[in-house]
Amino acid sequence: MRVDAVIPVRMGSSRYPGKPLVDIEGFSMVEHVYRRTKRSDVVDGTYVATPDEEIREEAESFGAEVIVTGEHSRATDRVAEAAESLEGDIVIVMQGDEPLVYPEMIDAAVEPMLEDDSIDCVNLGKELESEAAFRDPNTVKVVVDGDWEALYFSREPIPNLHDTTFEDTAVYKQVCVLPFRREALFEFTSMAETPLERAESIDMLRLLENGRTVQIVETDRTIHAVDTPEDHERVNEMMATDELYLDYADDAK
Repeated sequence: MRVDAVIPVRMGSSRYPGKPLVDIEGFSMVEHVYRRTKRSDVVDGTYVATPDEEIREEAESFGAEVIVTGEHSRATDRVAEAAESLEGDIVIVMQGDEPLVYPEMIDAAVEPMLEDDSIDCVNLGKELESEAAFRDPNTVKVVVDGDWEALYFSREPIPNLHDTTFEDTAVYKQVCVLPFRREALFEFTSMAETPLERAESIDMLRLLENGRTVQIVETDRTIHAVDTPEDHERVNEMMATDELYLDYADDAK
């Protein structure tokens, strides 16, 4: 079974334009995501998907295979267009603003799909460590049922802590390593945008609103997405002491 990972990136981020090319400890953000994804044991091919010439030139400079796409507002739609030219049975949406992703996180997300043909889509979930992150609208929260299938995703703090405290409740954020079975990815993009997806600006709600399931796999890795210049500064500090980064930085010398 072939597994392809696609990194969808564009210059026109509404919150932080040009962020795929920002420098993080001497590498562009997209290069970090590419190098780390390539180290996954389950991934057979890694690709950068972009509509932008600047990103294409940067990605090709560090050896990535680039798929030039049209304009899309949703990362999943960009990946689906790229996947049309690929042969992967499983296609992973690798968010380009997660430069601290670890290969074993990718392996863990794909594993349930290799073991169970009925699982069409997986997301990683990480227990939130701070109430500030829980209340941050840039952090996508997810609540799950007893089988670790997603019940709902939101930028709002869910569940509502009406009769408890943050310290006494396990709450989770979505971590954007999103493997799809190939047919499910194309089915997803053939569906119309749904009301809750539009309201929350969260792709996965399109599946839930159409009665599909999203399997959540817990990860204990602490990573941080880059949504703002402040995030960029924080990730730069985290990257400086990251063991995986130090390993591939040595390889690149």
